[in-house]
Amino acid sequence: MKKLLLVLLLLSTVISYAQEKPRVLLHLQSADTLVYKSIVNQISNIKKEFPEAEVELVCHGPGLDFLLKRNSKYIDQLQKMNLKDVLYVGCEFTMSQKKITKEALADFALTVPYGLAEIIRKQQQNWLYVKLGF
Repeated sequence: MKKLLLVLLLLSTVISYAQEKPRVLLHLQSADTLVYKSIVNQISNIKKEFPEAEVELVCHGPGLDFLLKRNSKYIDQLQKMNLKDVLYVGCEFTMSQKKITKEALADFALTVPYGLAEIIRKQQQNWLYVKLGF
């Protein structure tokens, strides 16, 4: 009886873990526009394959340029997709270093004090980590 209970408990744990929606953390630290084009496709593909997934794109250093309104080509594509549970996050430290205001970012972009600290926090919460770029 104890073995049966243990097997059932283990099975229910495995099933509940498998049913959790994926949480994917994308890390961008590149100013390469080929990477930017790829990001739009990658986010779209993730949401097609895992519609329930939470996705967060953290941009810092040169990667912060991806979120600038002047790169509206990529921003417009993302807005048109109207994807649920996708966050676009910029690093305030990078913004201060480059003298970029929040108004210069895409309207849907959020900010955090430090991009790398956000990445560490999310990894501590078991988010799946993907480094973007070539």
